[in-house]
Amino acid sequence: MAGEVGKSGGGLAMLSFVGGIATLAGIAALVISGGRMGMRAIFIGVVLCVLNFVVATFATWILIPVLIATGMVSIAWGYVTYKQVLKDKE
Repeated sequence: MAGEVGKSGGGLAMLSFVGGIATLAGIAALVISGGRMGMRAIFIGVVLCVLNFVVATFATWILIPVLIATGMVSIAWGYVTYKQVLKDKE
């Protein structure tokens, strides 16, 4: 089972790896500091692991809105640049 998860992760495996390391570092910081530090690292690690799962599961649902938003920003930026060039020519 672990081998299949590793194969399917592909490029997203880095998120889980960094999330796991951050979680372990947070747990170690909690143990060493007596509970005063480390919650931020644990939170970041868990968020990275959840982000990996969400992106792997809903990649197509995330990709299409990002592509549309990027296209809209590009068109708007091109329009503003075009208007600025026309204004500078006059």
